[in-house]
Amino acid sequence: MQTASNNFTFSPIVKIESSSIQHTIVIIDDDANLTLSIKEKLYNFPEYDFVIEIANDPIEGLELLNILHTEGVIPSIIISDLSMPSMQGDDFLEESMRYFPNAKKILMSGNPSLDAVVHSVNSAHIFRMLTKPIQELEFQLTISQAIKSIELDTQVNELNLKLTHINANLEKIVEEKIYELAEKNQQLTDSIHYAELIQKSVLSSEKDFSSEIPNGFTIIFPKDIVSGDFFWYHNDDDYLSYCIADATGHGVPGAFVSLLAYGSLRESFESKKLERDFNSIICSANNQFKRTLNNNSNKDSAELGYLFFNWKTYELKYCGFKITLYIIRKAEIIELKGSKLIFGSENLEKMNDEYIQTFQLIRGDTIFMSSDGYIDQFGGKQNKKFGSKRFKLLISLIANHHYENHRKILIKEFLNWKGNNEQTDDVSVFSLTV
Repeated sequence: MQTASNNFTFSPIVKIESSSIQHTIVIIDDDANLTLSIKEKLYNFPEYDFVIEIANDPIEGLELLNILHTEGVIPSIIISDLSMPSMQGDDFLEESMRYFPNAKKILMSGNPSLDAVVHSVNSAHIFRMLTKPIQELEFQLTISQAIKSIELDTQVNELNLKLTHINANLEKIVEEKIYELAEKNQQLTDSIHYAELIQKSVLSSEKDFSSEIPNGFTIIFPKDIVSGDFFWYHNDDDYLSYCIADATGHGVPGAFVSLLAYGSLRESFESKKLERDFNSIICSANNQFKRTLNNNSNKDSAELGYLFFNWKTYELKYCGFKITLYIIRKAEIIELKGSKLIFGSENLEKMNDEYIQTFQLIRGDTIFMSSDGYIDQFGGKQNKKFGSKRFKLLISLIANHHYENHRKILIKEFLNWKGNNEQTDDVSVFSLTV
């Protein structure tokens, strides 16, 4: 068992309110290099006083938890690798529930199976699943959210204690109601987290896209746990087919619509990909999505940007349903504006030429697409929307940087603009440098 306590230096991208509470974090991993890396990442939190406990395998980890339990030390966070020789990480976290059921549990894995994820959610109530290699920003956000959740739990518990002293005659009723609401809320939250895992297992992965296309990236920031924004892509030696979409609503309703739209896009492409007929693919996907919605009177639909890019000739075809594609060429911004059509709102036999735009890209061009979540975010000194004018200026400046920095700059600018405001909507941004 190793113990470390330090003050830390934290990236300005993520802002956390100061806290004097000491938090114990337990790390279980047989990879000494990874545990050292995690310790170094935890040193980036000056706002918190962390005590870090490390075990090299799950058996030693259970002994460590038993010692902490005996000494009355309650860990705030337990971090475990999934694949270890003596015991799987999901089984270890399930065993840890006997000692510390309320600790926030984080599971790490390079390639988690769906069975392992489902088992971890149902048996160990994991707080987050982190995919290796662990990204700095994702790790910072996960730790800060876990600490905030713990402190919120503490505040709720303190409030409960105060309420019990307000009126002795109402104590039993108040406790029962609080427990009932907390249980229902936990059940609802667990269900939504499970929906998140299902959605991520179906939709395209940001990590997979960036790995396959290093000069491109996608950002998806859900407003809630699950998102109505999504993207789909297919890439081969000749063509990149890519779509970014903003389904009606956000949260659970938006997530359901996003899955239906995603399925329509993927199935239509697979059935018609040999034809390489961009027009036919779009119309088929639109009509299938509308049929899936069964002519819903609520007009569930999606704003969508769909491009078809030829890797060999650099020819770009674009069809936008209320989403504009921006091309940055040196100091010039070229806009391929989306039409007023909404994806899935009406049957389409064939798209007119005015709706499908063709543009010849050249090496060095950078293209961007975004849902309205980034542009509509409130923030800044005057608490205004970010706005399309500011967004166009931002991407024109970003294009002057190396493409490897584009994603990081977009995220940093969004978080700085949002500040302490609530996120307005789901956010999705796509970029590709040719």
